Amino acid sequence: MAAPVSLCYEDSSVYPWITGTGQGLAILQMQLVAKETGIEFEFMRLPWKRCLLEVEAGRIHAAIAASYNKERATWGVYPHRPDGKLQRDYRMHTDSFYVYRHVDSQIRWQAKGFQHLGYEAVGAQLGYSAGTDLEEAGYRIKYYPASSDLLNYLENRMLQVIVLQDHEAKRQLSHRPSLRDIVIREAPPVKVADQYLLFGNAFYKANKAQVQTIWQSIEKVRKSKVYLDEERELLGSGKVTGDK
Repeated sequence: MAAPVSLCYEDSSVYPWITGTGQGLAILQMQLVAKETGIEFEFMRLPWKRCLLEVEAGRIHAAIAASYNKERATWGVYPHRPDGKLQRDYRMHTDSFYVYRHVDSQIRWQAKGFQHLGYEAVGAQLGYSAGTDLEEAGYRIKYYPASSDLLNYLENRMLQVIVLQDHEAKRQLSHRPSLRDIVIREAPPVKVADQYLLFGNAFYKANKAQVQTIWQSIEKVRKSKVYLDEERELLGSGKVTGDK
């Protein structure tokens, strides 16, 4: 009997993809992949930065819902087309990340960057590529483990601007009415990112056929009625994000 494929996912809420231990659309998706392929998965919930480090070190085989960045591509493998571009068909889902500012802040976000930021730091979640991208663009970033931490600092004016995943931010704000009048979402998004099952180099090289089977099944499951029905229920009516 083949050994299970070990997968890690983050220990903070990322609504609707990860909503608790063993819960969320991303976990359901991989459970459906297991059922469809007969491949056994072992799930581990870890701080996101540690999850990525464990995959990089080869102690865990893959990270659930990782967006692309150059640093991760040095130690991990994303699905690619023959022309070398990312194979979007094999994505798990697509996420949008936005800047949220305090209502009294003069800082603004536009497509080309921040205005009136000065020496202020931008808050972001630890290990998230949206924060890393901004840091690489020259902005000063302060990292915190959870979206709730960032909103607390914004509420207390310890941060003027933060970056959050869109659905998770909406969920947090719906549960914290006191924030609705003081937190403003800036448009356009900082980043719109496909999220993939990211495999470590060593596991991929030793199991290319199995990895390809898993990626192909992710596409099939993402388009399945079972998955789409659950997605619509969690995200509400209107266009869903998982099959853009």
